[in-house]
Amino acid sequence: MRVASVRGSNRFPMCDKCDELDKKIERYSRMLLSIGDQITVERIKALIGELQTQKATIHPEQKQ
Repeated sequence: MRVASVRGSNRFPMCDKCDELDKKIERYSRMLLSIGDQITVERIKALIGELQTQKATIHPEQKQ
């Protein structure tokens, strides 16, 4: 487990699984910038929501 900073001086332990989920969320968010198909955009947004839910399930005490 390591410590990652989020928004200034707030610090909390970040597990490897959360780090992996954050990378996926970032990758999908970048994909949204280059996709014009509405159905695909909606599905990617749903995937991002699912990943955020997984992250919240792992560490429910942390707010994003």
